Amino acid sequence: MKNYRAIKSSIMAPEVQMGPTTLRQAFPVAGLEQVDPFILLHHFDFTKGPGEHEFNVPPHPHRGFSPITYMYEGAVQHTDSLGNDKVIGDNEVQWINAGRGIIHGEKVGKAFAEKGGRFQGIQLWINTPKLNKMDPPSYQPITKEEIVLMEKDGVALRLVSGSYEGKKGPAKSDVFTAMLHMNEASNYSLNLPASNNVAFYVLEGQLRINEERFAAQHQLIVFNNSEGEILFEANSNSKLLLMAGDPLNEPLVTHGPFVMNTQTEILEAMRDYQNGKMGFLY
Repeated sequence: MKNYRAIKSSIMAPEVQMGPTTLRQAFPVAGLEQVDPFILLHHFDFTKGPGEHEFNVPPHPHRGFSPITYMYEGAVQHTDSLGNDKVIGDNEVQWINAGRGIIHGEKVGKAFAEKGGRFQGIQLWINTPKLNKMDPPSYQPITKEEIVLMEKDGVALRLVSGSYEGKKGPAKSDVFTAMLHMNEASNYSLNLPASNNVAFYVLEGQLRINEERFAAQHQLIVFNNSEGEILFEANSNSKLLLMAGDPLNEPLVTHGPFVMNTQTEILEAMRDYQNGKMGFLY
């Protein structure tokens, strides 16, 4: 009998409205504030014809965490107060460490918008330890050539951050995240430290987990902190985001785009933004 890591909870991500855009929000939701150190997961997925894409997030600030965009299909253009202007496409990642403050905007990549197509990905917020929340901000566009591709019998795991099976992802982070693609009838075993909080989100497809539980599209599965492998068996072609990391176990206070440890720090972030200390982006 194999030793599997026990499943703690299963949540179907509800739809939420962000301006004119409808998204799926896996957390925070009622009963699940975070999967420490992961504090928010949004899944966007829409298809438009040539010239119809309208996704455009105007300039806004962040402090105290890393907002990450994993593009599975499509292209997004990022601009920020550090002077960066970059487009990432299929199977590429935009990694921001907001640190003490950054202003950025996002919109559909121009060339992709002109031809149209499917625009699908994840925005994941990863909390920053208290010790590093006021570090200088940084931006890291991660191309498909930089991501560590691990392939095996109909399975493609793209290691974005952290370490796994002796390899290290290109993102400047020790937290494990990976984009997993599985063909129908393929299987994959995942082994992670017992100290990690572990979860995965299903962008599409259906899988059997640990020979006992099914996971469908838009579902988040969270595991207990315990020894044991996680077995994925794909019943159809599937796309997932894998997440694992040791919890910070620190106070969490959020207000819109700011993630800090105290309410006073939130007020300081608001003041610093209003005073131009996070830079400018017009």
